[in-house]
Amino acid sequence: MIRLGKLDKYARQSKSKEPSKVLPIRLPESVYERFRQCCEGLGLSMSEAGYLLIKEELEDSLYNANTDEIAATTQRIQNPIHYERTLYTKENTARPPSFSTRWTSIDYEIENELPCPLCHQWYSKANFSRHAKNHSTTTKELLESNTDIVYEMINERKSNM
Repeated sequence: MIRLGKLDKYARQSKSKEPSKVLPIRLPESVYERFRQCCEGLGLSMSEAGYLLIKEELEDSLYNANTDEIAATTQRIQNPIHYERTLYTKENTARPPSFSTRWTSIDYEIENELPCPLCHQWYSKANFSRHAKNHSTTTKELLESNTDIVYEMINERKSNM
């Protein structure tokens, strides 16, 4: 017997009293037969199983739409502006602390941009790694090996805001 997984938790539930409509669908014979066997094993009609799958899909979509909206409205709009040679820690985001040793460029960011100390230009954080390759280096090496110039550029940018 073939099990679908999502339908297992619905085996023989009561029907709702709301008026209903028919949804005719076409399936390849092999899919139809496998679905029929699965439903038979669960004690569900194919119609009930289809209804339950569609209902679950709609409920999941509603949940995802709401959580995406909440995530979009609770994210930080702009990174804080950093002061000269001050290292900042991440704001508490209610997640347990991470013990990662991964390096991040957050200490050098202003308005989602990073300074290139060799070009004396600002580049998007998203494209900075690609730019660093033009200097045959990494983002970390470029920023950390030129801290004096980097902080000079950060202070200059802050004073122009």
